[in-house]
Amino acid sequence: MEILNYTLYIMLLTFWFSTIPVAFLTLIRFVRNRKTLIEKDLRRIYNDPIIIFQITTRSATKTKVVERGINSIIRASNEINYSNYKISVVTEDENDIKNVGKLKNSEIIVVKREYKTNAIKKARALQYAVEYRKNTSENTKNFWIFHMDDESYVTNQTLLSLLKYIREGKGVASEGPIVYPLKFERANPITALAESVRPFGCYDCVSQMTNPPPLHLHGSNLLVRSDIEDTIGWNFGETLAEDQVFGYKIYETYGANALGWHGGILLEQPPLNIKDHFMQRRRWILGTLQNMNKFPFWHKFKIRFKLASYFMGFVSGIVSTILYIITVVPLFIASIQILIDKLEYNPLTWIQYIISSFFPTVFPEITNQINSINGNNIYNPVDLGSLSLLLLFPYIMWLLSYQIGLTLNLRYNKFTLLKKITFHSYALILSLILGLIETFPAFVAILEYQLRKRIKSMEGIPNYDFYVVNK
Repeated sequence: MEILNYTLYIMLLTFWFSTIPVAFLTLIRFVRNRKTLIEKDLRRIYNDPIIIFQITTRSATKTKVVERGINSIIRASNEINYSNYKISVVTEDENDIKNVGKLKNSEIIVVKREYKTNAIKKARALQYAVEYRKNTSENTKNFWIFHMDDESYVTNQTLLSLLKYIREGKGVASEGPIVYPLKFERANPITALAESVRPFGCYDCVSQMTNPPPLHLHGSNLLVRSDIEDTIGWNFGETLAEDQVFGYKIYETYGANALGWHGGILLEQPPLNIKDHFMQRRRWILGTLQNMNKFPFWHKFKIRFKLASYFMGFVSGIVSTILYIITVVPLFIASIQILIDKLEYNPLTWIQYIISSFFPTVFPEITNQINSINGNNIYNPVDLGSLSLLLLFPYIMWLLSYQIGLTLNLRYNKFTLLKKITFHSYALILSLILGLIETFPAFVAILEYQLRKRIKSMEGIPNYDFYVVNK
């Protein structure tokens, strides 16, 4: 039994210590890209290209936030005196023609029910739009497509950044950061706070897009020259993550210089409930797994490593919680008892005892004293010495990722300073829960995919429903 315990302990340590280089890479990308994330040089220069703002939706009539997004485009364009644009709502609902088509500058493209193509779900609608523009002679280098989701909201900064990127001619496809302040208080508090990790992830997205090929691509806040989208298309077969393949295909076809970062912010909203949060993440993972056979070995290896970290993040969180309950809680209680019995008031001593509760190898003398309270070792780890302190670094980076991401989300809300501090406090207190909620969908999706793959091995990988979250 002791050998089994040590074996399990070493396996967990291997994963825990593997997070250290990832944390260092995260820190490097944050520092390197902190000035690039959001474009700030926003001079208005009047040599305007044609931008088609494309909102792809199941139904704009049923999803009221689409109208909000359309109005944001019109408002921002008027404020910077930009008129060389049009809005295309790609929808499957014919009712949108009378309900949404009346809005200024809005073109409604209804995907015909009988339309057949290799793509499925959202990619099918995207491919329909490409073929529609081909018939209207808009698939040329004079047109740019800016992809938006149902809830996407455009600002002045977004438009000026897009115009600058096109004007400078640095590439044919680019992305910008997405933040999630909309409906922040109407969402479940847990999902609203959990969405903090996504804006922080955009620091990594900068590196993905400027040092391609990207491991992932956002389907919204994506700017693509129309002729490039026509060439690449969206016919990638049965996948729920068509944007991931699209990004790689651009790199594969046009090279590293084709991709870039425009730095224009797009405002969106977090999932409004726990189920939507889970299903959204599940779809990302399932789509990525469906795409594996579309990539070369090295790209596939990097994606698998990322998925493994995502999967093990949940396992590690559960195991860490159990270990902390078994080991740290008794240590912490014992240390407090010692300090109270000694009538100890020195803050430095308190700090040393508390550190020893969480990291017993830092102050071994104190740990031995705490253990002696019950006459046995509450905690008897493999002696790691000062190496245990290294685990503080990825843990701190993980906490900071939520705090920095939350700062970006709250920047575009009119909350008072006190309210913002309250949200940050909640994110810190609930950090463990947020981490488990974020990684649980990956854990389930990977197991689900492998199980279905075994069961359906004679029929191929089955399709998965494209779950539409509430807006």
